[in-house]
Amino acid sequence: MKVSEIALFQGLSNVELSKLLGRLAKRRLHAGEALFEQGDFGESMFIIEHGEAQLYSQVGDTRQPLAVLGQGDSLGEMALLTGEARSATVVAISEMALYEIDRETFDRLIAEHPSISAYFIRMLSRRLTATNGQLHDTLQTKSEWVLQELEELPEPLDRIVLWLSELPAASSALIDAAFHCRMDEEYAKHPAFAKLAFHDADESAGGAGRYRIQPAFKKELSDRGLQRFGEEGKREWREEAARFYRARKQWVELAELYADAGDWPEALEAAEQAVASLEPDAGSLLLFEALRVCPPVLMGEYPSVLERWLTASKAFDPEAGLRMLEDVTACWLDQGEIERLPRLYERGADLCRQLGDNERAMTYLRMAEAAADPHDRTSARGYELTRQELAGRRSREKAERARRLAGGPWAGWVSAIAAALCVLLFVYLPPVGELSRHGMIFIGVGIAAVLLWIVNIVPDYIVALGMVLLWVLGGLVEPEQALSGFASPTWLYMIFIMALSAAITRSGILYRFSLHALKRFPPHYRGQLWGIVAGGIVLTPLIPSSSAKVSLGVPIARTLSESMGFRDRSGGAAGLGLTAMIFYGFTAPFLLTGSYTNAMAYGLVPDAPGVSWLSWALYALPGFVVFAAVMLGALGFMFRGTTAARPIEAGVLDEQLRLLGPLTKAERVSLLTVAGCIALMMLQPLHGIDGTWILMGGFAVLVLSGTLDRNAVLTGIDWPFLLFLGVAFSFANAAEALGISAALSDYLGAHMEVFVASPTLFLCAVIALSFLVTLVVRDDPAVILLVTALIPLAEKAGVDPWIAVFIILLSTDPFFFTYQSPTYLTAYYSSEERAFSHRQGQLVALFYAAAVVLVAVLSVPYWRWIGLIHPS
Repeated sequence: MKVSEIALFQGLSNVELSKLLGRLAKRRLHAGEALFEQGDFGESMFIIEHGEAQLYSQVGDTRQPLAVLGQGDSLGEMALLTGEARSATVVAISEMALYEIDRETFDRLIAEHPSISAYFIRMLSRRLTATNGQLHDTLQTKSEWVLQELEELPEPLDRIVLWLSELPAASSALIDAAFHCRMDEEYAKHPAFAKLAFHDADESAGGAGRYRIQPAFKKELSDRGLQRFGEEGKREWREEAARFYRARKQWVELAELYADAGDWPEALEAAEQAVASLEPDAGSLLLFEALRVCPPVLMGEYPSVLERWLTASKAFDPEAGLRMLEDVTACWLDQGEIERLPRLYERGADLCRQLGDNERAMTYLRMAEAAADPHDRTSARGYELTRQELAGRRSREKAERARRLAGGPWAGWVSAIAAALCVLLFVYLPPVGELSRHGMIFIGVGIAAVLLWIVNIVPDYIVALGMVLLWVLGGLVEPEQALSGFASPTWLYMIFIMALSAAITRSGILYRFSLHALKRFPPHYRGQLWGIVAGGIVLTPLIPSSSAKVSLGVPIARTLSESMGFRDRSGGAAGLGLTAMIFYGFTAPFLLTGSYTNAMAYGLVPDAPGVSWLSWALYALPGFVVFAAVMLGALGFMFRGTTAARPIEAGVLDEQLRLLGPLTKAERVSLLTVAGCIALMMLQPLHGIDGTWILMGGFAVLVLSGTLDRNAVLTGIDWPFLLFLGVAFSFANAAEALGISAALSDYLGAHMEVFVASPTLFLCAVIALSFLVTLVVRDDPAVILLVTALIPLAEKAGVDPWIAVFIILLSTDPFFFTYQSPTYLTAYYSSEERAFSHRQGQLVALFYAAAVVLVAVLSVPYWRWIGLIHPS
C-alpha cells in the first residue's frame, strides 16, 4: 500500500508526503507476534501498510476478540491522544508491515496539518460517543444540581430549557411559536431560569436577542431531554425549529442550527441561501462562527459561501481565514480544480494585508497569477514549494527581528538625532590632515549612516539613498558620480545572479538534489552527515544566498534527525543541524557565486583586476580544505559517540523521490541554464567573456523559456538590496575621488606598521578587526566599511585585494552572539528552534573563528606561491 493511499494522509500534497516519509519508522511483525499489550505505556501509533491484526480486550487471563484491522487502518493512537495506557492488545494474524509514528512526530503532524488534526477529531468524537464512560464524582454532583434546578422550574419553562439544550440558540419569536407563551415575560418573572439559560442580545434576532443554555450545563440537560422525550422527540424539536426558520427565510439561523448538529451539507445549503438573499454584512458574525469548524473539503463545494465566510474572517479572525483558505486550496489541488484557485489566492492576499504581512500577500498574488496562466498550471507539488518559500521567508523575518540590537520608536528617534548631530559636527570641524572640507562632510554623512545601520530601524537601502541625497545636495560629488555604482557591470551581474537564483529556487530542484545527495550515503548518522556535507558543497555555487540555502538545508537535517529517532537539540539533532548550517551557509565565500556579497565586496575594490569563477575557486581551494577539516573535526569532537536510535528505513528516500515525480520543465531549464552559466564562467580564460554577460544570456534563456515571468522578476529579485548595492559601489568611487581612501590608508599605515610588515599578521589583524566591527555593525554594511578601509592598507602589506576581500567575507559572519549573524539566525529559526540550542551554536562559533584564522595563516604560503602575495 502506498503512503499516499492512507486515509490519515489524504489531505497532504506529494511533497508533504515525501517529507513525512523521512519521519516514519517501519515495524515488521510475524504471525502471532504481539505489537503491544493492554495496559502498556504508549509513545507511538501505527498504520498498517500490509497484513492484518487482531484486537483483544484482556479480562484477567481471558482475551476477548474485539476487531480485525487491515491495510491502511491505524491503531495505538488513543494512547497519544489521551495519554492513557493501551486499551487493547494487538496481535498479528499474518506477516505485517507497519509505519510507526512517535509522539514527537505525531504532535508536529497535528500542529502543521489541519486535515490530520480534523481526522483525529472526527475519530475521537466517534469513539467518545460510542463509549459510555463512568462520570467522576464532581460531574455527578453537577448533574444532580442541574436536575434539581430544572425540577424547580414551572411548566412550560422546564420543557423550554430541555428544548433549548438541543439548539444552538432560539429567539423569543421561535419560543413563543413553539410553546405559545411570551418568553420575555416569563424570563422576567423567573430569575431562576437565568441559572440554566441566559438572554443573548445580538444583531441576528432583529435586536430582540436570543436565548441560550449555559454551556457548562448543556450536556446534562441534553441527557435529561433524551430520557424524557427520547431521540425522536429531540429530532422533532430540531425539525420544528428548522421549519420556523425556513418559513421566515432566516437562513443564517438555519445554517447555525444544522451546523450545531454537524449536518454540514444542510448547513451549507442554508448558508448558500443566506448569501444569495441577504445584504453583504447581514449575519456575518453568526455565519462566520457557525461555519468556523466546517470541513474544508465541504466548504470548497460552495464557492459563494466560502467567499462570504472569508470576507467575514477578514473582520473577525484573519488567521482562521488563512487556515481555512489553505485547507480548501489543498483540497482543490488534490481534485485538480486549478481554475478555481486564482480567486482564492487573491483572498489570501487580502487576509495577509489585513494582518500587515505585505510580502506574504505578494506571494499569494504571484500564486494567483501563476494559477490563472494556462501554461503554468501548478499542482500540489508547486503549491507545497510555495509554502516552503513562505516558511523560509518567515524564518528569515524572525532572524531579522532577532538580530536587531534595539527596537521601538525611541531607538529610531535616538539614532536619527545622533546621526543629524554627527553630520553637523563634521560640517563645522576643521579638516584633518590632507582631507578637504567636502571629505570631512562625506565622512560625517558616512558615520551617520553607520549609526542608523547599527540600530537597523530604517531599512538599509533607505539610509543608503539618503546618503546619495546629502552628497548631491551638499555639493560633495556630482550626480553622475553619486550614481556611478548603478552603471557598473558588477551591479548588473547582481541582477542576473539573483534572477537565476529565483528560477532555481522556485523550480524545486534544490530539494531534489539534496535527497539525491543523501541517497548516495549510508543510512546511519555518520553517512547522512557526509551526505549533508556533499549536498551543501553541490548547492553552494547554485544559490548565491546563504540564508536561502540554510532555509533548505537545516530543515532537511531536522527531518533526518527525526527519522533516526533523535530528540530535539540532542547530540544527533544538533550535529546534523549545525553541519547543515555550516556547509550550506558558511562556505559561501569559497566560490564566487556562493553569495551575493562576494561580488558586491570585490566590486568595491577600485580598479580591481578581474577574477573569474574558476580563479576564485582555485584561490580559495586550500582554504576550503582547511576550513572543512577544522569544522568537521570540531563537530565530530563535540558530538562524538552519537549513534542513531534507528537507521533511515531503506527505500524511504526512493519513495520521497518517487513522490516528487519526474523533472519538471522548470527544473530542467533552470538546471541546464545555471550549469551552463557556471561552465562558461569556469572557461572564461579561454573565451574571455565577462561573467556579467554570461549571466545576462542565462537570464534571457530563462525569460524566453517562460521559466521566469514578470512576477518572478519582480518578487524573486531583491530590488531594495540592489538599491543599497548601487549606493555602496558609488560610495567607494566617491571616497576614492575625494581622497578619503588615500588619507585613510596613510593614517592606518602609520599606526599599523607592525601589521603591514607581515602578510600573516596583517590578515590576522583583519580577522580580529572584522570580529570587533560585527559586534556593532553587521552584514553588508560591515563588509562595505571594512573593504573601503582596509583595501588600501592591503596594498601596503603586499596582499592582493582578492585575499583581503576573501578574509573579510569569512570574518564578517561570526556568531559568538546570536544577533551577529543573519545566516546563523535563519538556520536556528528554520528548524523551529528544535535542531540545536544557542549554547551548542556558540561553541561551534569558537571553532569557526579558529577555522578562519587557520585558513588565513595556512593559505599564505600557497598565495605567495601563486603570486597573490608579494614583497611590500
